[in-house]
Amino acid sequence: MNQILYTGKGKTHGPASLKSILRFFAISLIIFGVIFIGDGSYALYQNEVIRKSSIDESVPEISFEQEGNNAIVTITHNKPISRVRYHWNNDVDTIVNGNSENTFILDNISIPSGINTLHVTAIDENERYSESSYEYAYDGICIELSVIDNSYIKITATDVTGLSYITYKWNSDEEITAYPSTENNTIIEQTTEIPTGLNTLSITAVNTQNKTLTKTQDVRGIHPPEIQLYIQDNYLIVMVTDEEGIDTITQQINVEEERVIQANGAKEFSYKYDISDRENILATITATDVEGVSRTVKGKNY
Repeated sequence: MNQILYTGKGKTHGPASLKSILRFFAISLIIFGVIFIGDGSYALYQNEVIRKSSIDESVPEISFEQEGNNAIVTITHNKPISRVRYHWNNDVDTIVNGNSENTFILDNISIPSGINTLHVTAIDENERYSESSYEYAYDGICIELSVIDNSYIKITATDVTGLSYITYKWNSDEEITAYPSTENNTIIEQTTEIPTGLNTLSITAVNTQNKTLTKTQDVRGIHPPEIQLYIQDNYLIVMVTDEEGIDTITQQINVEEERVIQANGAKEFSYKYDISDRENILATITATDVEGVSRTVKGKNY
């Protein structure tokens, strides 16, 4: 009986076939994971874009105007204004609290004479801010006063259009007139001694267009006592004067203990001290007036 033998290679279900199946599933899982991660990342990206687009990044808007000698600053925003900072040129900031409204107006900023830059910073309730500057030119007259050593006062009048003259006087005294220099007529500076006690200084400035500005200021003049020392007939003579009145006189001879003399408010006070038994003396005299202002003088006979 003849048998037919099959010698070809048939299908097998051994280990090699199992590896192929596992490899297929692994590759499929990797592809699926990549697709899943990509979809998730894109969704997160879209959410971030939507979130960022919803954030309000607007800042306050600042506008400037001028009315006479005043600068007017208007601040508008879609959120309440928390506070505003401003300063002229390089001066120190002035800080003003907001009004918890979306519009805030500053209308009482006095413009200095000449050309000056106003710097403004507006800050909203979320601490977002904007900054802006504006240059103002004001041709008005400006009078400034500065006290020097409690004894003198310096008057400074300025006007960018030019000054004709200024007049000033203490109390009801006669007026004094001062003129600008021929090189620069935009400024006049004068220094005058302050009378002792409380006084009123009146200044009037007139510019080249005949516009005037008058300013009055109460000023207290503080002058230390005047002390004179001299020797006569073996005595040290001490003379003190003060328009406000002398409170005390303190005397020290060489290194001896100080001696305090009460003057009881007298405007003139003098006394003598015997130095006949001394060859060399160094006298230190301090006089203090009723306002607490003092002066010290030293004198010696060698």
